Parts: sequence; structure tokens; C-alpha cells
Amino acid sequence: MKKEEISLGDWQRWLFGTAPPAFTLEVLLRTVLVFACVLLVMRLLGRRMKGQLSIGELAVVLTLGGIIGGALHNPEMGVLPSLVVLATILAMHRLVNWLAFKSSAVEKLEQGEASILVRDGHLELATMHAHAISQEQLFGLLRNNNVAHLGELRRVYLEANGRLSFYKLPQPQPGLSVLPRADAPPPAPDGPAQGRRVCATCGHLATATDHAGASCSRCTAENWLPATS
Repeated sequence: MKKEEISLGDWQRWLFGTAPPAFTLEVLLRTVLVFACVLLVMRLLGRRMKGQLSIGELAVVLTLGGIIGGALHNPEMGVLPSLVVLATILAMHRLVNWLAFKSSAVEKLEQGEASILVRDGHLELATMHAHAISQEQLFGLLRNNNVAHLGELRRVYLEANGRLSFYKLPQPQPGLSVLPRADAPPPAPDGPAQGRRVCATCGHLATATDHAGASCSRCTAENWLPATS
């Protein structure tokens, strides 16, 4: 559109754009048709699309958004090409799922695999770094699941679908509190955590032979806090 064609008082352009007003009715009909087709495709994609999405499924959803946009309101674009793309995506999704069912290597490539974020009360810092998960982000998720300190946990898995799975120790041990530092509990006056300290970086519980205040034997950090039980 040329500069001289733009006018703030051109209410018809404001309402209908450069298309004729009759195209509004066509947009309505296009929307009904494409929406019905998308519902059908989502139904055929399976129940997983209504739950937590995998990487492949998320890619399908994002692609669907790009497909239907032009078909709904672009007068120069027909509906049929978008429907062909929808059908192609459905076929590709079914094919990838079939290959993943037949081959564990394809499944791992398309879905990913679980990663351990916490092992026996210790943070797996390399895994957290690889998945761009900070300590505060993980601690917030732990607090949402009623975990008070790392000593309660045997394993925390980051599943392939992005969710966390928690497995607790049958007998909790002293560990690093997941509460914000301002609300961290005071040193325990008695019990198994009395006089014990943990690494504030990885959660390593200092043993009797460790010298809290020196470098952590697990991550080499020098930041110690009272253990919580």
C-alpha cells in the first residue's frame, strides 16, 4: 500500500482492510471449515495431544497455527492447500509414531529420554546446566510438591515430556533446604541434622571427615549452610 493511500478517516479500510466487505462472510465460512478440519486432525492425532506435549507434538501444534492463519483471512490464499498440509502433517505424525513404536532409537530421537536432576539428595549440576534449569527453578517445583529439603529425595527425574517425577527416600536424611534463603530454617538444635552442614550449591552433606568451610568434595564450591531434617 502506498503512503498516499493511507487515511486515518478511511473506516472501510479499518474494518475490512483491502478486501471487499463481502470477504467477511467468506472469512466466516473459511473459519468454520478450517476449524472443523483442525478438530478432526487433532482427534486423529490421539489423546496425547490433549495432555502434556512431547517435542514432536509441540512442533505439530505450532505448525498448525502457522497453517490455518493464512487460510482464514488471506483472500489470495485458498483453503485447499492448507487442508493438504493438515493431511500431510497427520500422515507424518502417524509415521513417526509408528517408527518410534518399532525402534527404540527412533523413539529416543523423537521423544527424548528422562534425565536425573537429583540423586540421593544431591543436585546433578551438569544435567541441570544441560537442560537450562536453575537451582531456584528446581527448588520452586520441589516446593510445589511439598518437598522441604533435598534429603527427602532419592531421585528426581526430568521426564521426556517436561514433567518432573519424584521418588522419596524411605528414611529421609539431613539435606539442603529448598526454601528461599530468607525463610531458611535455623540450625537444628537436636536430631540427625544437629551440627551438620550441606553444600549450598549441590546439596552434598558434609561427613565427619569433611571440613565445612573448605571446598565441597563433590562440586568444589565453598558455600555451606546448616543441614535441615
